[in-house]
Amino acid sequence: MEAKPRRWDPAERAAAAQLDQLEPGWFVTYGVGSRRFVAIAAWRVPSPLRIETASIKELRELMREAESEAARPGELWTRVA
Repeated sequence: MEAKPRRWDPAERAAAAQLDQLEPGWFVTYGVGSRRFVAIAAWRVPSPLRIETASIKELRELMREAESEAARPGELWTRVA
């Protein structure tokens, strides 16, 4: 009997791919092992900017918050929710 590969969490992967297309300043992905959404800033920041959450909605909210905070000089922003 041949085992067929299974695609885990197709809806979450699709949501991450769609958000990645909508947000050119971010690299967005979904980790099937961690079952978490991740966004990494693709724009110049003083230190790496990575956000990790369990929901795509929360990821978008934190991306907007990170963009606002990054606009303030001298402030670092990191968030894992």
